[in-house]
Amino acid sequence: MTNRQSNIIFYGVIALIAYGLIVNHFYPDFFEDLGKSKEELSIKEAVAQGDHTQALSLYRGLLLKRLGTDKETTTDTAEIYEEMAQLHAKADDTAEAKAHYLKALETKKRLNPVNTYSVSKTYFDLGTIAERDKHIDQAQSYYEQALSTRLGKPRSADDEGIFEGLQNNQQRYKRLNNAGTIAIFNRLAALHVAKKDYTSAKNYYERALEASKLTYGEDDAKTQEVKDLIKTLPLM
Repeated sequence: MTNRQSNIIFYGVIALIAYGLIVNHFYPDFFEDLGKSKEELSIKEAVAQGDHTQALSLYRGLLLKRLGTDKETTTDTAEIYEEMAQLHAKADDTAEAKAHYLKALETKKRLNPVNTYSVSKTYFDLGTIAERDKHIDQAQSYYEQALSTRLGKPRSADDEGIFEGLQNNQQRYKRLNNAGTIAIFNRLAALHVAKKDYTSAKNYYERALEASKLTYGEDDAKTQEVKDLIKTLPLM
């Protein structure tokens, strides 16, 4: 290969990379959209235009193609149910939103392996729907399931070796100290405030505060927000 040919290939590759960066800058969804079907692109367009009825109709069409096939129990199918639930929630149809979140939950639980963070998020979403419907006890139950799923079952130190124990401790730390867990603590605290159970509310807010300090930092606005919420509780 001559130097001229090498230069042509080299600068050709550079040009392609530059083109890709430019396209990604001005149209960030371009490469993602390349892998999407016509139906998925139509759904995206309908959602962007606020035509939720059309988007839901297209989603139902996608689901019908998946049911009874090897695509029925997949992450993508669970995501379709969740996206439909979100559209129903935006339309204030909480009954349909709940039904589709439950379908998503059922699908996620059948996956192997199960993504516990994803399952926890769906329980949390179900809690927000129940809370919107003023079903406080049901909302609390969903939030508690979201929390227990996210944190996992504690294991005895006797059941763990040294290295396994260190690894599990690190995993428990990450499960406890993150935005998702903090959000659950805050919602559970708010529900207990609504039930005038201020002792439990303070307990959850304090857990949220501790996790927030470790996740965001002592002086972060999110941490300060939890501190302010604790101050609103009646003195006990």
